[in-house]
Amino acid sequence: MNYFYFFFFLLLASFILIKPLAKIISNWIIASEKLTKTGLLTVLIGVVCIVFSIKGLEAHGAENEFWYERAWQVITFSLGILLVLRGLVIILFLNSIKNNLTFFMKHYYKFAIPVSIFLTFISFVAVSNDYIGPQKDISSSCTAEKNIRVICGFSNPEDIVITPDNKFLLMSEFGGIGPYEDQKPGFFALLDLETEEKIIPTISIAENNWGDPECKRGIGDKYGPHGIDLIKRKDGSFQLGVISHYPNETIEMFELIKINNEWSLIWRGCINVPYEYYFNDISLKKDGKFFASHMYKRDITLNEWLITSLLKSNSGFLVKWENNTFRKIPNTEGSGPNGIAFDEEAGLMYINYNQGDKIVSFDINKNKIINSQYIEAPDNPYIDGGHIWITSLDFQPNDFGECEFKDTCSLPFSIYKLDRESLNIVKKYSFSKSIFGLPTVAVPVEDEVYMGSFHSDRIGVFQHN
Repeated sequence: MNYFYFFFFLLLASFILIKPLAKIISNWIIASEKLTKTGLLTVLIGVVCIVFSIKGLEAHGAENEFWYERAWQVITFSLGILLVLRGLVIILFLNSIKNNLTFFMKHYYKFAIPVSIFLTFISFVAVSNDYIGPQKDISSSCTAEKNIRVICGFSNPEDIVITPDNKFLLMSEFGGIGPYEDQKPGFFALLDLETEEKIIPTISIAENNWGDPECKRGIGDKYGPHGIDLIKRKDGSFQLGVISHYPNETIEMFELIKINNEWSLIWRGCINVPYEYYFNDISLKKDGKFFASHMYKRDITLNEWLITSLLKSNSGFLVKWENNTFRKIPNTEGSGPNGIAFDEEAGLMYINYNQGDKIVSFDINKNKIINSQYIEAPDNPYIDGGHIWITSLDFQPNDFGECEFKDTCSLPFSIYKLDRESLNIVKKYSFSKSIFGLPTVAVPVEDEVYMGSFHSDRIGVFQHN
């Protein structure tokens, strides 16, 4: 709706400067004896706008009681009020309108130019801001609420996979990416699903058999994990692929092993990322090859990133790594590609374009999009049987505001359950005033969904059945 209003008010600002068009409308009004039908239609449209701005929010997953915290809802409500008033004026005061039209047309541009400037301003306000409500500081609270409970003690658990025994969640503790924050070291963590205890896995170093021999790691080296993926290789071993931003841009490969009922990691190799790429997520193949999402150029400035977000312009694409070489996948260009998930049997790649507000299913063999679904700021598709789970941030980039300076902050978000084949929305779970944070991944485990975040100290959990 924000982008609809952007183009709507921009076009209206342009049309209002066309005096001959205004002259035609003016002559029509003067020639009319009454405009009751026109007035009633205007009132009706206004009432529809008012009702849609409040009651119609359910279709967008927002909580009706907080409708006034979304910019487009406020604009729609205000527009509805103005249309109702305009319709009543047309019905009740037509003669007065006629008497003032001559003066208005004589000084047309004195009125039209300021109105056009105001409408242009409104159009950019609509597209640059969405959430206008208060930002909830949740740093002091780690207690359950009505629809969600939290497990604290983590550090930006950005991406999550389930261990092969289905008893633990393995996650990357995100250190940050540019341009909005400096890269810092992070690590890995496990969550025991039975005890809800946080466990730090041990890491040992082995030979580089799964990466580029030119890439080296030592036992004391730090990591900056971001997107991760876990797969069972053809030889039966479990491979964990990791996008790492610290101390340099690399892709790290680990073997996940279980000894004495404890999961640990063995480093099995890494790949140095060329400067032309800045990766977000990874999806592995059983033969050791993999795909990665190049989100935007590595030296992008904050202003460039914001412009890309506002204009939805192409900034990145998918690549495939094989034979120690990165190769661009044709027809995967889009605005801010981030989370990806590969269905190797079907040959389908699920790609989230975070800045482009959509998820697509992409035929990796034919290099073409099969299906697409509009989702606001989606991240990290998770394949679960016949469904795809993704997260969505229900606000614009400029709405982040003071959250940037808080370790833990909450803004409106939604979790989507999509049909795997069609990408149609099966279910939407929305959270406006939660005690969780800003989600990046949703992983279903039986009747519960566990959520990770790029900006929070906790895991979020809610019932989905």
